[in-house]
Amino acid sequence: MTDVEDAATELYALAPEDFVAARTALVKRARAARDRPLATEIGALRKPTRTAWVVNLLARDDPDAVGALLDLGDALRAAQEQRDGPALRDLSARRRKAIDVLVRRGTTLAREAGHPPTESTLNEVAQTLQAALGDPAVGAQVRGARLAGAAVYGGFGGPAESGPAPDGGDDLAAMLAASMPAAKQAGATPEDEVAERRRQAAAERRAALTEARDEARAALDEAQTAADAATEEADRRAEEVDRLKAELAQAEDAEREAATAARAAREEVRDRRTAAEEAEDALAALP
Repeated sequence: MTDVEDAATELYALAPEDFVAARTALVKRARAARDRPLATEIGALRKPTRTAWVVNLLARDDPDAVGALLDLGDALRAAQEQRDGPALRDLSARRRKAIDVLVRRGTTLAREAGHPPTESTLNEVAQTLQAALGDPAVGAQVRGARLAGAAVYGGFGGPAESGPAPDGGDDLAAMLAASMPAAKQAGATPEDEVAERRRQAAAERRAALTEARDEARAALDEAQTAADAATEEADRRAEEVDRLKAELAQAEDAEREAATAARAAREEVRDRRTAAEEAEDALAALP
C-alpha cells in the first residue's frame, strides 16, 4: 500500500461486514510506518452500504457495461440541450434497458457472494445508477468501484417546463424519473407489503447492529494496539533504566577502587618519606 487510492481499492472490494476490520488494519499499518496523514485519510473512508457494495460489485465485474451506461449521460445532456425528442426517447430506452440488465447482474453477483439483495436494495441500486448518469461525482465513484452509499437522481437540469418540448420531447428529468423502477412489486398484497417492510426493517436493524459491533471491535483493537505500544515503551524504558543503573553501579565500584588505590598510594608515599628521613638522621649521627 502506497497511498489512499490503493487502500480504497482494497477496502471497497470487500463485503461491508469485513470493511471496518480491514480499514483498522490498514490504519495501523500506516501508523506503524509513521505516516499519520495517510492513516487519517484511510480512517475517513466510509463503510459502504449494502446498495453501494452491489454497485461496486457491478463496476468490478463488468466495467465496460457500467462505463457504457455512464457514457449515456453525455448523450442525454446533449439531446436535452438540443430538445431532440426522438433522441431523448431512444437514449432513455437504452438507459433503462442497461440499468435493468445491470440490476439483474447485480442480483446474481450479490447472491453468489452470499448476500441476496432485498427488493429495496435493488431499487436503490437502480436509482444510484440513474443518479450516476447526471452527477459526475457519483459517476466517478461508480466507475472506480468506490461508492460508499446510495445516491438519488435529481435531474440533469433545472425544473421541468410545462408542456411538451419541441419535436415532442418531454423534459429529461421528468422522462427519466418516470421510468425509474417502481418500489412496489406488481401484484403485491397489503400483507406482502407489510411483510416486506418488516423484513427490510429487520435487515436494517441487523446492519446497524453489525456496524456497531464492528466499530466497537475496531475501537477495542485500536485501544489494545495503543496499550501494547505503551507497554512496549514502558518495557524499553525500564530496560534502559536497568542498564543505566548497572553502569552507575560499575562506575561507583570503579570510583571506590580508585579511592582505595589512592589512599594506598598516599600511605606508601608517607612510609617511604619516613624511611628516607630516618636514613638521613642515621647518616648524620655517624662519627
